[in-house]
Amino acid sequence: MEIELKKAFETFLPIFEFGLQKMTGCERRVYLAELAKCLGYGGMKLVSENFSVDFKTLQKGMEELESGNYIVDAFSERGRKSIETRLPNILVDIKGIVDSESQTDPRFEDNRLFTRLTPESIKTELHNKGYLLEDLPTNQTIYNKVNELGYSFSTIQKTKPIKRIAQTDAIFKKNKASQ
Repeated sequence: MEIELKKAFETFLPIFEFGLQKMTGCERRVYLAELAKCLGYGGMKLVSENFSVDFKTLQKGMEELESGNYIVDAFSERGRKSIETRLPNILVDIKGIVDSESQTDPRFEDNRLFTRLTPESIKTELHNKGYLLEDLPTNQTIYNKVNELGYSFSTIQKTKPIKRIAQTDAIFKKNKASQ
């Protein structure tokens, strides 16, 4: 009986895989757990091997199936929180510091504002405003936040006047003579 069941399972394997492609999260776990349960003894091992699923995932699916309470994955709750959650006023303070030291492109080729400040100097200014050095983000984070605010770290040279051409003196003499 076990051999016939295994052959039938392998026959319908492409159909099961097609169904799994459409599912994610708890749906997928419960589907695989139901499949393992239908296969009976050794079903979890068979499902685990054929679908490349961890045994613990199948156990979690079995628990969901038996209890009826599905565990919703909270991927958005994981990972490092942004600096704004720890220091809610940091963007306002960074904007205030950078605004006073920013300028536009003298040729008006770009809408962004440019600042001569470095992330290190911004960090120092934030410390002077009352932030603790241990609480402040890294220089790379400050760099990213300043870019998000619409500023660029670049020194802009003043526009240089056009060089005098050889005929300039002749033009001025002609204009002076005609007056």
